Amino acid sequence: MGSEKVDIVDKKLKKDKKSKDKSEKKEKSKHSEAGGIKKEKKDKKKDKAKQDKLVRALDAHLQADAAASSDVKEDEEFDVGMDPEDLIKPAEELVPFALPLADEKTHKKIYKLIKKGAKLKSIHRGVKECEKAIKKCPIKGATTSSSAASPGLVIIAGDISPMDVIMHFPILCEEHGVPYLYIKSRADLGVAACTKRATSVVMLKPEGKKPTAKDAEKVAAGGDGEKKVSPEEYLESWKELVKLAQKQWTAQVEPWVKGVHPLQVASNTRAS
Repeated sequence: MGSEKVDIVDKKLKKDKKSKDKSEKKEKSKHSEAGGIKKEKKDKKKDKAKQDKLVRALDAHLQADAAASSDVKEDEEFDVGMDPEDLIKPAEELVPFALPLADEKTHKKIYKLIKKGAKLKSIHRGVKECEKAIKKCPIKGATTSSSAASPGLVIIAGDISPMDVIMHFPILCEEHGVPYLYIKSRADLGVAACTKRATSVVMLKPEGKKPTAKDAEKVAAGGDGEKKVSPEEYLESWKELVKLAQKQWTAQVEPWVKGVHPLQVASNTRAS
C-alpha cells in the first residue's frame, strides 16, 4: 500500500514537471516570435527608408540629366540674334585657309593702323558689323578697274574656332572688291581695336566719321592727353597697307586659284 502511494506521488510529480516544461517552452516560443516580429518590423522600416532614399537620389539624377539636355539644346539652337563673337573660342592653330597671312613686320603696321583708325572712328569691329559694312560696298564687276579705290580693308584673325564663323569672309571680300589680310591673334586684334574683348574681324575704312562739335572742342582743349591722330597720315598708311594686302593676295592666294601653287603641282605629280 505504501509503495502504491509513492508511485502515485512520483507520477504526479513527473506530470507536474512535464506540464511546467511545456508551459516554459510555450512562453519561450512566444518571446522568440514576438522578438522576431519586432525585428522584422525594424528591418522593413530600414528597407523602406533605403528605398525612399534611392528613389529620391534617382529622381534628382534624372532631373539633373533633363536640365543638362535642355542646356545642350539651348546651346545648339542659339538665338539667331546672338553675336557670333560669343561663340568663338581661341584655337591653338591657325585656320587652314588663313591666306594671305601677314608677316611679322606687317603685323606691327596693321596694329598701329587699327589703333589710329579706332581714334578716328574709321573702323568696324566684329563679325556682324563687318559683314554688314562689306555688303554695303558695291559688288565688283568684270569691268571694274584694278586701280579703282578700295572701299575698305578687312583684317581677319586666323586663330578662330569654330572656323565656320569667318569662313565666308574671303569670298565676301572678293565679291565686293575689298582686300583682306589674316593675322595670327584674335586677342591682339581686340586690343588694337580698343575693345574690351577679343575681336575676330576688323574693317578699316579710308576715312572716319566727320568730327562732331564735341570732338572739335576736345581737340582744341588738348584732348584727353593722347597723341592727336592726323586723318591725312592715317589715309596714307591705309593706302600703303591696302597695296601690301593686294600684293600678298597675288603672291599667296592667286596661285591656289589658278591651280599652279607648288603644293598643288607636287600633289598632282604624285597622283599621276
